[in-house]
Amino acid sequence: MKYSLYTLAIIIITSASCVLAIDNPHFYRATNMFLEPRLEHDYLTTFAATIGGGSTDKGRNACNEIVPIFDIYGPNIVPAFGANANLSLQGTFKIIEANLSFAQNLAHGFFFFFHLPVRSLTFKNICTNLPFDTFTSLLKPFGINAQPQTSNGVGDLTSWIGWTHNYQETETIDFIDSTVMTGFLAPTGKLRNEHSLFSLPTGYNGHWGVPLCGMVSIGFYEWVTIGAYINTLFFAHRNRVLRLKTDPEQSGFITLTPGEVSVHKGPLINTGLYFKADHVGHGFSFTAAYSFASQRPSCLIPKNPALFNPTIINSDPALKNWTMHTMNFLLEYDFAKEDSKVGNRIGVFYNLQFAGKRTFNTNVAGGTYGIDIGWYM
Repeated sequence: MKYSLYTLAIIIITSASCVLAIDNPHFYRATNMFLEPRLEHDYLTTFAATIGGGSTDKGRNACNEIVPIFDIYGPNIVPAFGANANLSLQGTFKIIEANLSFAQNLAHGFFFFFHLPVRSLTFKNICTNLPFDTFTSLLKPFGINAQPQTSNGVGDLTSWIGWTHNYQETETIDFIDSTVMTGFLAPTGKLRNEHSLFSLPTGYNGHWGVPLCGMVSIGFYEWVTIGAYINTLFFAHRNRVLRLKTDPEQSGFITLTPGEVSVHKGPLINTGLYFKADHVGHGFSFTAAYSFASQRPSCLIPKNPALFNPTIINSDPALKNWTMHTMNFLLEYDFAKEDSKVGNRIGVFYNLQFAGKRTFNTNVAGGTYGIDIGWYM
């Protein structure tokens, strides 16, 4: 028993110092459910896919208050617009998203893992307190298009090599599973179009990332599983031409003047807990989870500080941290039979955002499919 407790302590400490990070947390929709520890089964192949979507015309500002989506950074005030400086800007955001993942086990607990999202991000029903023609004419001298926009494409590809361990030599519990991984996130997603006011990147806007990955779960009573995780993704710096805040009185969603900067993107943190009722009721499993996601503040270093004041451009609230609290629910049915080399499963999920700051309030519903192939039994 002392050895079991010692092993549990080591696994928890190891998982706390490692993290799971993929192209998942974003301010514009509820955070997707995380992965469970990998099965320790030599040469097991797993493919999984999800597809879902949601829409909203609301967001949460810095005080966790429900506001129109374009007010998450505060009132839209653009001094360059003169008498029309104060804008009431509203619209609807819609997302359709698929997530594709592939894992291939090797021997002795080692495996490869790949994840790629595919997204369609749409802004529509745009309206302001000004006639729309007047609004677009104010943006035209700055080379900005204010028409509704859809961004379609893949997100950022994440690749890992990992190691998993399933410990079952216990007396009071069924098992302790843990997984650690490391790899890289490649900027395969489409960049934000800086000439379009309502454009979003389909990934992390061209940044390479370094994920370190870890999860732990404990099983009880042959059907109960509880788990925990802590996630971080660090980004490499990148030089970009972005629209910058150039007036200290300016606030909100709209920035006008392009300038070249070194982007020091803040790291992403994602942590949470989950409970799973595993294979109860003829193959059905149910998972309920809590997820906390946050991106730390970003910093811009102008290439020409004489032209762009570093203090002013970094006072843009869009560069400040955002946070999100999500409840995840998954109902899954497993078609696998005992001793079968191939197992299929399907499911439905719902991600409910219930608190946060500087985020869109977009809940997401959808379906899942997975298949496991055991090459050696």
